Amino acid sequence: MSTSDATRRLGVVVAGRTDVGMVRPQNEDAYLIADLGEQATSAPGTTETLSVAGTPVCLIVADGVGGAASGEIASIMATDAIVTALRREYASGAIHSVATAERAMLDAMASANQTIYNYALNHSEHQGMATTATLALAYDAMILLAQVGDSRAYVAHNGAAYQVTKDQSLVQQMIDAGELSEEEAHYSDRRNIILQALGSEPIVLPDMYRVVPGPGDVLLLCSDGLSNHLSTDDIARLAYSDPDVATVCTNMIASANARGGYDNITVIASRFVLLDIAVTAITQESTSPGFVGRVRRWLQ
Repeated sequence: MSTSDATRRLGVVVAGRTDVGMVRPQNEDAYLIADLGEQATSAPGTTETLSVAGTPVCLIVADGVGGAASGEIASIMATDAIVTALRREYASGAIHSVATAERAMLDAMASANQTIYNYALNHSEHQGMATTATLALAYDAMILLAQVGDSRAYVAHNGAAYQVTKDQSLVQQMIDAGELSEEEAHYSDRRNIILQALGSEPIVLPDMYRVVPGPGDVLLLCSDGLSNHLSTDDIARLAYSDPDVATVCTNMIASANARGGYDNITVIASRFVLLDIAVTAITQESTSPGFVGRVRRWLQ
């Protein structure tokens, strides 16, 4: 690698936080941050600086459904199954391009789905257990995303935020059909009905996305406990509320709780940086090309 290449090596500073919220008795959300080249995952509440130019970085947010212990088991089972499958594929050399990384992500989601589905079949007390899952893989200077359910991914760029993923939900389907406005959907009593979840059916069809980040951009993954309370403008403001991504997560959760905290709240915040520039560079405004138009949505 040349010196000029080294100075432009892209990395990510990442942190995650989860909170039970103000109403629910227990937390059925789960999140995971992992370098696929390592066997250990990041401890909850830690902040990591990882190289995108090295091994792929895996981020997952899962929101369990099925009630009480079932949802909690499903979300943890999903994060564990996904990262285990991805590490196996990476160690075998099967992940060697963007296309093979996306194929591995789809296979990992399918593996998690089958694991949860089979567990529920064999444990009648957990019948109906399932979970959303939004998986991000930072690979080859790109963000690759796979989504099942309504946990979202946003990217903050130059002070604005953009919702990358599209909810797999009944109200989103009604919005697409012109039957509901965005505002009406926000207040609909059907807004929590999702069309797909890991474990609910033998087969799932994740939606796939690609994003090209630049230095200073912030990727956010969150459960609907956050997105139901914060607008895109709120997310943009809070993404830049502090140079420390752990504090960004804390600020977002506090804001959602201040507005009711009706559900469990989980967020992972990842700020893209040039690794060979001083840490203060993470507060600089991004000089990357305009974000709009750099998302590609893949439908199964």
